[in-house]
Amino acid sequence: MKLILRQLLWLTSALVALYGLVLAITLVLMPPGDAGPALDTTRASASLFLTEPKYVFMTRSRLNTPTDKVLVVGASNVGVGFRQAQVQALMPQVEVHNLSIGGSNATQVRQVIDLVREVQSPEARRHNTVVIGLWYGLFADDRARWHTPDRHAGDTDIDIERYRYGFYRRTAAGAEPVLPPERLNLGVTLIHPYLVLDRLARDTTRSLRRLMNDKPKAMTDEQRNAVVLAEEEQRKYLAFWNDYMGGATTLTEGPYRQIEQAVDTVLADGGKVVLVDMPIPPWHAAGSPLHADYLARTDQLVRKLTARPGVSLIRMTQAGADDDFSDEVHPKPRVAPLWAARLAAGLTQTPTLAAQTATALNSPNSNDPEGTTP
Repeated sequence: MKLILRQLLWLTSALVALYGLVLAITLVLMPPGDAGPALDTTRASASLFLTEPKYVFMTRSRLNTPTDKVLVVGASNVGVGFRQAQVQALMPQVEVHNLSIGGSNATQVRQVIDLVREVQSPEARRHNTVVIGLWYGLFADDRARWHTPDRHAGDTDIDIERYRYGFYRRTAAGAEPVLPPERLNLGVTLIHPYLVLDRLARDTTRSLRRLMNDKPKAMTDEQRNAVVLAEEEQRKYLAFWNDYMGGATTLTEGPYRQIEQAVDTVLADGGKVVLVDMPIPPWHAAGSPLHADYLARTDQLVRKLTARPGVSLIRMTQAGADDDFSDEVHPKPRVAPLWAARLAAGLTQTPTLAAQTATALNSPNSNDPEGTTP
């Protein structure tokens, strides 16, 4: 028995030493790199983390700082419309972070906010100004959005990253951390070889995957600016969103409760919330069976939330004509600077950020802030 235990000990030690060697080699050959002065999920594909959910999950410790921060959350239209670098240039005295994740609904937005809070000190939380981009797609019901054959029923993209490397475990009460949140950076370092292997596998098979999936190359900004959608393309987009929303003709209350609870959590920490009513192309609004219901329900939610100290609203629903969008939801690159200016102008009306942003927005290069409301 002693011999068996001794052999097991030697085997375990050898495996640990081997993994340590692999870890050291991968850290040297492909260093994890610094997240930089700001987080921006649009850079996720070029990072070691590859995807937006993994990028947010793995890099969020960067936000545990006692400095004023603007945290932009929502779906892909938020990240495309409010480009981090453009908003940051208008607000040089605060940190601007883009934490938007494509395909997010209200549940996943709340998860992102909670994950950030999880690694922050009480002092850091008080410096959060959370910007939430609202549109009808954000209010997709969880059953339509996350109960799909490609995942455990109900798991969001964030949940998948929670469980992927064992940082969390699944329980009847929901996800519970196995790795203490304050040790997140250590955990990310320890799984570095797996991240490198995944990155190398993706890079070496990129061309093959594009060929097999018949996926076109990403369009350049110039190509997006030149897009003119035909009626047939518009119908395809409307059909996609009808399917995405589960064929619903009215929205449910669950996603609205998620947003309200997320707002209350930020306010309880001493932070601020800015709700942004995001525009979509007029043809999309007219063709969607849910847009009118979204407007009515969201008006009620906004009235309720903006009555609370620390919550403000920026209305951008009149910000876009059909020609301002490269598809059914994403603004063209030429429009993004105007959206950034409207966001920054609206943020100056929040007391915490007013002093820091006023100087930048009053510069000769600032854009007209028309369309913002306190």
